[in-house]
Formats: sequence, C-alpha cells, structure tokens
Amino acid sequence: MKTITWTKALAGIAAASLVLTGCSSSEDTTTGEAADVTGAQAFADQYEAAPTDLVLTTPLSKAPDEGKYVISIETPQPISSAKNDAIQKAADVLGWRYQRVLMGTDAEAAPKAMDQAIALKPDAIHISGTPLTMLTKQIASAEAAGIPVVADSIAGEPVPGVISTALDGDAQVQEWGKMVASQVVADSNGEANVAIFSITDYSILNVFTDAFTAQLESQCPDCKVQLVNQQVTDLGTKTPQSVVSTLQRDPTINYAVFSFGDLVLGVDAALRGASLQDQVTFAGQTPTPDNLQSLKDGDNSVWVGFPVQILGWRVLDTLARQFNGDDVAEADAAFMPTQLLNKDNIDTAVLDEETGYYVGVADYQDQFKTLWKK
Repeated sequence: MKTITWTKALAGIAAASLVLTGCSSSEDTTTGEAADVTGAQAFADQYEAAPTDLVLTTPLSKAPDEGKYVISIETPQPISSAKNDAIQKAADVLGWRYQRVLMGTDAEAAPKAMDQAIALKPDAIHISGTPLTMLTKQIASAEAAGIPVVADSIAGEPVPGVISTALDGDAQVQEWGKMVASQVVADSNGEANVAIFSITDYSILNVFTDAFTAQLESQCPDCKVQLVNQQVTDLGTKTPQSVVSTLQRDPTINYAVFSFGDLVLGVDAALRGASLQDQVTFAGQTPTPDNLQSLKDGDNSVWVGFPVQILGWRVLDTLARQFNGDDVAEADAAFMPTQLLNKDNIDTAVLDEETGYYVGVADYQDQFKTLWKK
C-alpha cells in the first residue's frame, strides 16, 4: 500500500472550508444468498484492457472559431494544475486564449475567484469540484453577462448558466463505483468486509460510495460494508487513526475503500505502527503517480484509472460544441476512457511520461484534433 497525494474529488472541496461532522454507519445482515462472483468478475473484466479510443466519437460540425478566451478556476491541488496544463495544450490547438484564476483556501475563496474571472470578461469559465450551490450568485452573474460555465467533478444536473456537469459527473462516477465494487467481490471470492472512508457532506463522493455499496450488495448480499465519515481537516492527521480504530474494532475487515486518495495520507504508517498492514487491501478512485508506481512494485490495490489530460481536453471540447451551436448532449453522454488498474495489468496502462498520471489513450491529442477538424 502506498500513500496517495490527491484525487479529483477533492478539487475545489478543501477550499470550501465547510463544517463537517464525523459519523460511521454499517450494514451487517445475513441472507444466506450466494455471491455472484462469476458475474462480478465478468463485470470487472470489461475494464481490464487498456482503452484505445476516446469513447467520444461525434465530431464537431466545423472547426471552432479561433480567438475564444477561456478561464479556469484552479484549485490548490496538484491534479487541478495537471488538468489545466492539459487545457492549455488544447487551447493552443484551437487557437484560444487560456488563463487560470487561482483559488485560495478561505471560506469565500470559490465565490471570490469566480467574481474575479467574471470581471475579466472571458467567453467561458471552467470550474471544477466546487458545488454549484456555493456559486449561485456568481453563476447568475455569468449568465447575465453571456458567459457560459462548464463544470467537472461535481454532482447533480446543470443549473441555468451551466452548460454541462457531465464530465466526471454522476453517471461516470457511478460507473467507477460499480467497477471497484465488482473487483472487490471477485478478488475476495464473495467474502468482502469493507470499510469505506469518505466525506459525506460532499455529494460527488456520495455518488461513488452509494454506487459502490449498491453494486456490492447486489453481487454479494452477505458481503459487509460500513461507511466511516471523515472531515477534510482530518486528512493526514485524524484519518490514519480512524482507519486503525476501525480495523481494530473489526479484525474481519479485509478491504479499505477510499472515495478519494488524500484520505490515505498517513494511513500506511499508522497501519504499520499498529501491525495491521496486512489486514486490508486498498481500493478506490483516481490513482496518483505514487499509486501507479506502487502497483508496478507489486502492491495488490485496485484503482480506477482517471485520465486527467483527457478530462482537460474534454472541457474545451464541450465549449467548442457550445460555441459552434452543436449538441452538447451527445458529448455529455460519452464517458471518459478508463481502466481498472491492478498489479497484473499496470504495465498495459498508458501513463504520462512527464507527470506519471494515467493517460489511458496514447494518441488522444490526435484523436481530438480529428474530432475538431484541426
């Protein structure tokens, strides 16, 4: 098991500085119904191979006009910067001007950053992770100014003024939850006892944990699952002890699932200190370069590949379709290419040589250029 530094779900979340409450809930019922291990393995096997295309196949009706001006609200996490680096490259291909407004970490950081972006009068604004309810006033102001907003990594449907929330949104994250749950059922041979560590006040994380739990219960009625809530201020501080305490209370727990990677910070050391390092297997969303390297080193964790660069290019693809007057819904319906990553198939995964992040599709830039008629 290796330490994770960040994942998508935290983008914009830490900056919100919301007051969270900790809680734990569990399911412990016995039905006597056999687990569908074969079905779980078959579901997981669909995602074993490396993807070869973008999934998105509908081209633009025409090459987008050059000269558009797009601003991203950049949250203070490494993956946000990596995604926006990719957006910059995509903007260069389209001949667009691209700028980032850096978000702070105080309670009003997101609204202030959005106000700053609106004042710069761009053609569009991109936000990530920050719940739309925190930006109600700013989204209304952007709409009044004729500035469309595209959002990724949030839960829920778009509101007026927001053209899309599909990227890393509900449907995609639900699929990731199902993928991880199926692999857990298969790998445990239908004998999984899972502790999920998450932050329940963040709805996009609940999408993952709810989908994981539903899939687990469907495929393995007698598998156990409990949700252990954390606070964002617990990351790397109280969370490691929370994991230790949870495992000590129930020595039969054999999987620790994390709804986003920063929750693992400090957990490895805490488990070793308590001689619990061999009790559980880790699983979850969005591996960082450290996680990918740990898989290469033979770690038996299971992670969903998150193509951060492709997500960045998809942001501008959505805006290009909006500016063209094309149907954005066709792009919204297309998931991002992904893969269930483990120690057995990690060598098939396409990784970014510079950053170490999961890319998924080696020639994704050329495929986007084809879609964009560039």
